[in-house]
Amino acid sequence: MKTLTENDYKEAAAMLKCEVAAVKAVAEVESLGSGFLSDGSPKILFEGHIFWRELQKKGIVPQEHTEGNNDILFKSWKRKYKGGIAEYSRLEKACKIDEEAALRSCSWGTFQILGKWAEDLGYNDVFDFVFSIRTGAKENLMAFVQFVKLNRLDDNLRALDWRGFARGYNGPGYKANKYDTKMAAAYQKYK
Repeated sequence: MKTLTENDYKEAAAMLKCEVAAVKAVAEVESLGSGFLSDGSPKILFEGHIFWRELQKKGIVPQEHTEGNNDILFKSWKRKYKGGIAEYSRLEKACKIDEEAALRSCSWGTFQILGKWAEDLGYNDVFDFVFSIRTGAKENLMAFVQFVKLNRLDDNLRALDWRGFARGYNGPGYKANKYDTKMAAAYQKYK
């Protein structure tokens, strides 16, 4: 199933000991409430700066692959997103350099969790993680629960500390992208 039910949200909220509205708020901000495109594939964002680091971890020198790849490979964050289904063309291009590093460099699905977290979240590898995310919305939700617990963001979610949650969930760029204020507003809608 590609959509979350009210019971799914209730289950996740119970696991995190937070309000259902808080979980819904994160889903809305991260993926407009749906983690899947019209063709059924998960929404993704390919992160070229993460790809750079993931290649380095594998002993691959990113500088040797930059020519012709300035839209997918860069040392620091840049806004190079194409959005929607077009993100898959960026992913496919990156996979030609290294598939595993490319998959680890995408944020996936309803809650836009980076593939690089796969093993920390209990998946065998990034391929297992991507398979799970592609399976359905409930799998996306369970990955979110694991991510929140792993990164100890459940206290922030319970306290409705959107700034603290967004800082931990979205990283240092949360403020520029107004993730905290967007989540707070979305929460009010579902409250």
